[in-house]
Amino acid sequence: MAGSETYEKEGIIGWFARNSVAANLLLVGTIVIGALSLTTLRKEAFPSLSPNSVAVSVSYDSGDPQQAEEGIAVKIEEALESVSGIERITTTSTASRAAASIEMVSGYDLDKLFDDVKNSLDSISDFPTDADSPIIEKESRQDHVIWVQLYGDADRETFQDLATRVKADLLAQSAIRDVSIEGEQEPIISIEINEALLLSYGLTLEDVSSAVNAESSSSVSTMLRNSEKTANLTISDQYYGQQEFANIQLLTLADGSQIRLGDVAKVTEDFDDESYVLSRYNGQPGMALELFMDEYGDVSEIARQANVVVEKWKNSNALPENIGITSWYDSSTSINDRLQLLIKNAVTGIIMVFVILALFLNIRVALWVAAGLPFVFFGSLYFMTESMLGLTINQFTTFGFIMALGIVVDDAVVVGESIYSTRQEEGDTIENTIRGTLKVAVPTIFGVLTTVAAFVALANIEGRLGQIYAQFGTVVMVCLLLSLVESKLILPSHLAHLNTQRKSNSQNYWNKIQNGANAGLQWFSKKCYQPLIDVVLQYRYPAVILFAALFVFVIGWPMNGVVRVSFFPSIEGDTVSGSLSMYEDASFGQTDAALTFFEQAAMKADAELAKKYGSDESQIDSIQVLASSDDSGSITVELKPDAVYGSSEMSSTWTKITGSLEGVKTLSVQSRVRQVDAFRAEIKALDNETVYAAAAAMRAELEQIPGVSDIEDNISAGEPQYRFELNEQGRAMGITTSDLSSQVILNFGGGSVQSFQRDSDEVTVIARLPEEGRQTLSDVLDSMIRTDSGAVVPMNSIVDVQYEFQDADITRIDSLRAVYITTDVDETIISSNELVSLLNSSFVPELQSRFSNLVIDFAGEAEQQAETTDSMKQMFIVALIVIYALLAIPLRSYIQPVLIMMAIPFGIVGAILGHYFTGLNLSILSLFGILALSGVVVNDSLLLVSRFNALITRGTYTLHDAIVAACTSRLRAVLLTSITTFAGLAPILSETSTQAEFLKPAAASLGYGILFATIITLLLIPSILMIQHDIRSTLGLGVGKLKSRLIRREQVS
Repeated sequence: MAGSETYEKEGIIGWFARNSVAANLLLVGTIVIGALSLTTLRKEAFPSLSPNSVAVSVSYDSGDPQQAEEGIAVKIEEALESVSGIERITTTSTASRAAASIEMVSGYDLDKLFDDVKNSLDSISDFPTDADSPIIEKESRQDHVIWVQLYGDADRETFQDLATRVKADLLAQSAIRDVSIEGEQEPIISIEINEALLLSYGLTLEDVSSAVNAESSSSVSTMLRNSEKTANLTISDQYYGQQEFANIQLLTLADGSQIRLGDVAKVTEDFDDESYVLSRYNGQPGMALELFMDEYGDVSEIARQANVVVEKWKNSNALPENIGITSWYDSSTSINDRLQLLIKNAVTGIIMVFVILALFLNIRVALWVAAGLPFVFFGSLYFMTESMLGLTINQFTTFGFIMALGIVVDDAVVVGESIYSTRQEEGDTIENTIRGTLKVAVPTIFGVLTTVAAFVALANIEGRLGQIYAQFGTVVMVCLLLSLVESKLILPSHLAHLNTQRKSNSQNYWNKIQNGANAGLQWFSKKCYQPLIDVVLQYRYPAVILFAALFVFVIGWPMNGVVRVSFFPSIEGDTVSGSLSMYEDASFGQTDAALTFFEQAAMKADAELAKKYGSDESQIDSIQVLASSDDSGSITVELKPDAVYGSSEMSSTWTKITGSLEGVKTLSVQSRVRQVDAFRAEIKALDNETVYAAAAAMRAELEQIPGVSDIEDNISAGEPQYRFELNEQGRAMGITTSDLSSQVILNFGGGSVQSFQRDSDEVTVIARLPEEGRQTLSDVLDSMIRTDSGAVVPMNSIVDVQYEFQDADITRIDSLRAVYITTDVDETIISSNELVSLLNSSFVPELQSRFSNLVIDFAGEAEQQAETTDSMKQMFIVALIVIYALLAIPLRSYIQPVLIMMAIPFGIVGAILGHYFTGLNLSILSLFGILALSGVVVNDSLLLVSRFNALITRGTYTLHDAIVAACTSRLRAVLLTSITTFAGLAPILSETSTQAEFLKPAAASLGYGILFATIITLLLIPSILMIQHDIRSTLGLGVGKLKSRLIRREQVS
């Protein structure tokens, strides 16, 4: 019965304090489970945006984008009008297809959207008859992992054969699921017809196609089956090689001689040259294989297995002597380097926290407080696993551990100090250990819960980018809850045998340091802080007015530009990437020349920068040139790990040296990671004239704004086009438009005769005119057209020709014709949100006044910012309400929680001051740090007010003395919790590496906000407590006087 009463009084805290085996098993078991979980956690460099769209593609070879728009795109839009969960529909129509991208609203179910879109499109029955069935796909995640590069002096056939074999080896690895070969072309059997010879035998290209299909055909099988046996009957005579096709018989002449395909055509094994393809590595021809990671992949394991395959090929005899293989741009190296950087900062923070604790606490108390960190961190690793929260080890989750470092020891510091003081004053017994824990159990539990409330709100921020950046909030939330378990159940058990009564005649070196630190703190408390508190309490109203004025003065700095705002931080990339696109009438030869000049400019930039920093060697480790179309290409540069200059400097110098290139429409060099466009304006209207005029005005305006570069749009001047129309003579010969088009396409585009499988390749047999006979308009007009009667006439005698430009594509957004403009911004000059604000202030209203039906929306970072900030405002309000409730419950007061929460706005002031003095821009991570700060800063105030309430209820203190006693008695705890929190963040704040630069704003908000809020706790909160008493006394006096008057009136009456 006595044991039962003891348990009811002491609860689970007492049970664990008395049962060290249970406490130790909980500690060790959690660490072991967390360590085992570490092997199952996936790693990724930078978390990707979660898929949020459904793609629809319909092939329709109409020859006119407008026909694709009217016949496909508009009907897709109409069919999806009633589908819920759609944020935006963007359609693109070309001469050969129509495509739609359906983006879902934030938080909607992508699987449900996919099903609804599919059901709606399946109901469309009036697509053009020549249109293929829609292909509907969900967006999937695809992140770059590593390049595997083949290079050397070899032909395309050799490279493609080797690339195919390397790809097969890569896909045989357990972790590798997605490999793409860049620079690959489809193999073909090319039959280039000598038109004159063909005509001399009275044959046509259609006759050639028929002959080829008659002689070379794939397997056809049936079955022979009776009561005794079953056998397959297969008829197959598929040709596979050049000579086999050249020997196909076309015609037998009167003299018995045979005309074979090789007699009238040049038959070769070649590659499809429909579009320009280029692949070059470090100045040599090559072929590249890019490995990707899906949402279930591990970047480190994929890269490791890829490098094993590369080493296997290097050490084998499978590669010709003139071909090499290597890997580069390994994302796992980046994440490992950044994780090591963050881990180094975390270890530094742990050491700093421990030293601070050891200075002001008993060394064994400090040791056991710090020993709780492995329990918290390893336990958090377990909760991060796929079966729990589904988080990965990345830059943000790792930063979460650093942010939690100083916060999670706060309640342990308070509990440890309370246990030590209680045992020292009342004796070293297990009961006093439990009593010391219970003294501060309520304020520390509710203090942690207020912090948890802030981080829960942070973890539930909406917006695709917001959700990525908020991942550290989830980690801190888990760490805080585990710290609550450790400080209440494990720490008391470890301190239950602490000897606080032992006196030592001799003092070691550390004891002397501790005594000096404690003496210094006592001196500060008595000689500095207590007199200051007396002055502040005496002049409490001027003090409050002074703090309020400071708040009003500082809070406006982000709005008036004193502290600049850049909502999404600029993140240094691992490579420098250049891309260019040509005008529509540019040839692939011009594209090749532009890419070559662009590549040479990169090498010149490298040489210039290397010389600037005193190096004679190139700092480029890899440079890759790729192109897969006639009008665009890209160059990727990876610097050496120990390069004397950085990627940002390379980017700016490369851009400067390149300058403007002839025929190039857009040119961009990037060294920063961009999840979405820095700036994107969507200009929409009912008609093209309005859209194009407004877009031209917008582009002109952007070109005048400093800091704006790489302006791109989707406006095309149109593709040059020759339009042929039958004249009267042609029609009189019985030639139809269909006859003409089919023969022209066959002659100059090439006719696909057949396709067959050869090993892993699908080979297409194409019959066409020789390359030299299909180059110019004269070649087209001089070609021969066959009539139904068998006669042949030159094309120039039956057609009229018109030269014109045709739209390359038509874009629609939300059922309106649209043009979008994207730019990059130099955030040292102007940020994305500043650019949007500048345009909205005057230019956009003026433009909309000129065009009545014009709609302008800002997407990219502006859209993500609006979505994230709206969600953040809601979560901040929710967090404040929850924090208020969590304060009101232990304090049993409606007013005191409001007084305590006065620290929150002043914490924001501290965060802004921190950004100002460190020169940092306010970013989304800054706001996340401020949101987290709202839960942290109230803890110290809660400790102080709880202590004040305990003293005032004794009845032995005056109001003034109770406030002073509460402040001085909690000074050590308040300073320790604040300094340890800042110490945990100090290494990341002092980090000079560019890899950690974008994380600093969150650390600055929390670190500097905590420091300033500590001043508020120690000075402003006491003043407000006194003012609360003044108001209560005034109200009480007024009520008393009113009662006295009422009593006197009753007596008189």
